[in-house]
Amino acid sequence: MRPLLTLAMLGVAAPLAAQGFWQTSARLGPQMMSYDIKAPVNQKITEFTVPLYVAVPVTERFSLDVGTAWAHVQVESPGAATSTLSGLTDTQLRGNYTIGTDFIVLTAGINLPTGQTNAGPAEQAAATRIASDFLVFPINGFGTGAGGTGGIAVARPLGNWNLGVGVAMRHSLAYDPFQDASGNKLHYQPGDEYRARVGLDHPFGTGRITMGLTYSKFGSDEANSFAYNTGDRYIAQGSISNSVRNVDVTLAGWNLFRASGELADGSTTGAENVANGGLALGFHTPGGTIIEPSVEGRLWARDGSRTSYMGTVGLRANWDMGAYAITPFAGYTMGQVSDPAGNSTLTGFRATLAIRLGGY
Repeated sequence: MRPLLTLAMLGVAAPLAAQGFWQTSARLGPQMMSYDIKAPVNQKITEFTVPLYVAVPVTERFSLDVGTAWAHVQVESPGAATSTLSGLTDTQLRGNYTIGTDFIVLTAGINLPTGQTNAGPAEQAAATRIASDFLVFPINGFGTGAGGTGGIAVARPLGNWNLGVGVAMRHSLAYDPFQDASGNKLHYQPGDEYRARVGLDHPFGTGRITMGLTYSKFGSDEANSFAYNTGDRYIAQGSISNSVRNVDVTLAGWNLFRASGELADGSTTGAENVANGGLALGFHTPGGTIIEPSVEGRLWARDGSRTSYMGTVGLRANWDMGAYAITPFAGYTMGQVSDPAGNSTLTGFRATLAIRLGGY
């Protein structure tokens, strides 16, 4: 069963061990995220979301999962009207089928356009500020129109190691993300995305060592007949977990590099890099509860700007009762956002209440 861990790291859901609708599981996770960015930006961005995910093991080899969320975003700026955006987000429906005993998993998914795809002038600040690679928002877009994804992943043992390889392709239909005060809409056709992933994992004490690399190739986007490219992405991920004197220790990190893209006039967008690392310690109490303090750091480097950074300290608790689990989390963030206009002090907080019903 260890190759299944590699498939999970590849982002492809392996079939659940149970074999029937009665083993359906649901996950609910209300989250509150708020950032206060000082001068010269002078903005407070708050997002409250209620994501819902349901997994249904239809048969031993075939499973379905569906996920959606309700979200509310608010952006406040001194001297300006508050920008808000609320409602249901898009819904993702995915099916996974396992072939034979070689842990080959075929995945097909569709994006149902249940979320708002068009933002008016009063909503545009809220819609754009959550679409950030640096700031941590659980929902970074309400609606992107209809689309489909197909992929295949294979995981095989290599001695004590497990190797996983996956490829996927995504195609999205055109939609109108923005409109101005006169009612004129921006017509947007996203380019196709082609993604390849490779992952490795290995037992380490009572835990594991995992490593992964993802490459995403993007076709040119079109906005009102003007074509441009946002640049390809490279994502490296790694984690080490083990127990030391009955304390669970997890060290994890990832790095996202976006290559320079090209605008419609032929000029380049410049590259950017986001690096993130964190350490968590899990303390087991006599009652079975796990208390987990954590620390996390993030750096954001862009062409033409100084490096932005932020650090977060958090505390998580986990009550796992088998058929259900409750996991609250709270964290506080401090840092600095830099752009050509200057440096802005950043503070923020986040709170999450994750609830699992069914499954193990």
